[in-house]
Amino acid sequence: MKLQDLYYFRQLAETRSFTEAAEAFYISQPSISIALKRLEDEFNTRLISRDRSSKSVQLTETGELLYKRSQEIIDLIDKTKKDLHDMETREVHLGFLPTIGGHFLPSIMPHLSDYLPSLKLVEEESSDMMYDMVKTNQISSAIVGSDVPEFKEKWLTQIPIAVREMHVWVAPHHPLAKYKRLNARMLKETSFVTLAKGYTHQRMFDKWAKANAIDQSRVQFTNEIQTANSMIASGMSAGLMIDLLVRDRADLVKLELTHAPKFYISLLVNTSSEVTSDQKAFNDKLIKVIKELFSGETP
Repeated sequence: MKLQDLYYFRQLAETRSFTEAAEAFYISQPSISIALKRLEDEFNTRLISRDRSSKSVQLTETGELLYKRSQEIIDLIDKTKKDLHDMETREVHLGFLPTIGGHFLPSIMPHLSDYLPSLKLVEEESSDMMYDMVKTNQISSAIVGSDVPEFKEKWLTQIPIAVREMHVWVAPHHPLAKYKRLNARMLKETSFVTLAKGYTHQRMFDKWAKANAIDQSRVQFTNEIQTANSMIASGMSAGLMIDLLVRDRADLVKLELTHAPKFYISLLVNTSSEVTSDQKAFNDKLIKVIKELFSGETP
């Protein structure tokens, strides 16, 4: 069996289209058909059924099983390739969010100088996506933010770094700018901008807004932090964010919020992940450094 055939089949199963599957690999449609035929001969079963009138592709019961297993096989092969590469190059990885990492990495990196030549930093804008990367062994350690103080997963080692309260941010000419402290009752008719679904800040905002009967029809969403900050600076919207997302902005005013949600920043290490000896040594060193540097910043 050709391994590449599994890649082709997975793409076909996900797109349900011979045309789209072929385009994804820059090959002809007959190449996808030939790969499918090889797999069906290998496993002695039909993997798909086709509706000629609509040109749609449906997986058979055995096709569904092979799709599930092909994902597992491909993920394992990709991870093996990465691990072999890391063993050859002695490469180690650390995941982080640019907004959070930009604040904490300058304190952490000098203590990891032995690893700098082989360190690869993996950036991701969303803490939720970074958490998934740790969970699925794409990386074994990452600095992330969360709306809960403690993770319960047994495979996870969590080292607290800091706790940040969220603040209300407005333009200097916004009507709320004259206050130093706000409560939720004062914000019921305020227009807000927040990060879109998939970001921890959006989940925290949504929970706070629902708990305080904030008018959700006045909320706008964006995938970009800088876009959110620009909308706030225009005076049309307010924002609810931690200070690390709003740095070097003289055109924004920070206001205290009574009973503000808290944002928890931690190092997460997947201790059940199979990693190279270099990565394990790096993770152990990282845990030690963060404990020493930030033990006084969390309750």
